[in-house]
Amino acid sequence: MANKNIQSALLETRSFPPPPAFAARARIKPADLENLRKRARDDHVGFWADLASQELAWHTPFTVTLDDARAPNYRWFSDGRLNASFNCLDVHLNERGHKTAVIFEGEPGDVRRLSYRELHAEVCRFANALKAQGVGRGDRVIIYMPLVPEILIAMHACNRIGAIHFGGVRPSRPWRSRIASRTPKRCW
Repeated sequence: MANKNIQSALLETRSFPPPPAFAARARIKPADLENLRKRARDDHVGFWADLASQELAWHTPFTVTLDDARAPNYRWFSDGRLNASFNCLDVHLNERGHKTAVIFEGEPGDVRRLSYRELHAEVCRFANALKAQGVGRGDRVIIYMPLVPEILIAMHACNRIGAIHFGGVRPSRPWRSRIASRTPKRCW
């Protein structure tokens, strides 16, 4: 008879604090972290508004932080516009352009490193290739590639030009039906 007192392995209660030397180099100190948590508890909408204004580059700044008009379908920053690729890459070029943005380790043990500047150049090159193929804002692009840096480049390129990307790494029957239902402009 099976034991009826099964304990879930998904419930983790242990804590693993970082070594003191590592914590001393952290950008956010423990007191600052507690202040952030308190601010988020006290005014979550204001907290996220301040953070989004300070940490993200907006093409069109938002005036509505949380749109709850169709609750429970909430929308954050609904009237603002930003570019995710720009915020992930371009904002780092001046100060961190030479630093590693991606480390890829292949199955045979090969390692590729791309700096922010190299990744940005590849993303812009791929975005220009997409535009040359007639892909633009709102177009759908299917990306079916193995887990290599080029899949990240392709996704960022789509974000950069406003195209919608769908992706995957395994063929399956649902995958084929999803591709057919999306009517993509291009597939890679």
